[in-house]
Amino acid sequence: MNPRHARLAFATILISAAALVSFAAEAQSLESFYRGKTIKLIVGSSAGGGYDTYARTIGRHMGNFIPGKPNFIIQNMPGGSSRAAANHLYNVAPKDGTVIAGVFSGIPAEPLMNPKSVKFDARKFNWIGSAARDSQAGMVWTTAPAQTLQDVLTKEMIVGSSGGATWDFPMLANAILGTKFKIIAGYSGTKEIGLAMERGEVQGNAGTTWSSIKTQHSNWLKEKKIRVFVQYTTKPHPELPDVPLMISLAKSEADRQALMLSFARQDFARPYVAPPGLPADRVKALRTAFDTTMEDKVFLDDATKRRIEIAPLKAAEMMALIDEIYKTPPDVVARVQEIVNVSDNQLKAAKKAKKKKQ
Repeated sequence: MNPRHARLAFATILISAAALVSFAAEAQSLESFYRGKTIKLIVGSSAGGGYDTYARTIGRHMGNFIPGKPNFIIQNMPGGSSRAAANHLYNVAPKDGTVIAGVFSGIPAEPLMNPKSVKFDARKFNWIGSAARDSQAGMVWTTAPAQTLQDVLTKEMIVGSSGGATWDFPMLANAILGTKFKIIAGYSGTKEIGLAMERGEVQGNAGTTWSSIKTQHSNWLKEKKIRVFVQYTTKPHPELPDVPLMISLAKSEADRQALMLSFARQDFARPYVAPPGLPADRVKALRTAFDTTMEDKVFLDDATKRRIEIAPLKAAEMMALIDEIYKTPPDVVARVQEIVNVSDNQLKAAKKAKKKKQ
């Protein structure tokens, strides 16, 4: 070996050795910090609900993949659709990696949509990942005049609503895209909307999850009594490759941005987050542990037993979506805020009118 090659080889060995020493030191530092400690996992909702079930299931397993194997405890902090938990995490919780939170999927957009109610910048949080993705879709009775997404641009489709996505999504589509959903409010839940479909009161439900359709109406699907005619996601669900996306009807970039502001949250339906200002090695450790948990067979078996669907999204993908949300122009945000405000007033009036009839 000539002297030049020998020097290069020696330099490579030194660099590799330094990297190994650095990695070992980081692992030792993390293990020393977390050994014997407890990580508090705040849940931005009350005990017993879906977000709580996800958090408790994750908390039983995630500590196994953090150096030092810390324990997890759950603290429920409901209020303001997880705004209370997010405000606490951002402003009060220690910034050392011992407190994280599971919050509602709408939290990243809250500073844009409800700036007076929040005390955080979602871009400065250390996002850990999401355990699941929602796939909101619309279903319609196969005897209805309007059967496809294109049909709803020219034909009326009567759909039931119990609030939430069953109201918001078709209302946004009407306001932004000119669809012709006639929304009948006042039903107490998606089950009651299904019964109303059977009675002929309404023709469909234009804002429910694909998982709910499969669970509650599997017989209808088998018997081809219903058609899934639209998805509100940013990309098709693997089981619905041929069902069109509502966002495909956007006529302009402003329309697309308005819909993205409303629909993007489905890609991170069960988000987990750490405060800003954490040491980089602890952020990395939390994200790695979360990603590993999402692939762990013991965890997945536990999730199956508890009937929670796992469809994870990594932190980097989450942050890319959040960055896109924050690029929404102020006039588009104002447009969506106005639609939502008008929609909320209409929903209240519709519910009041339905009560009077009963």
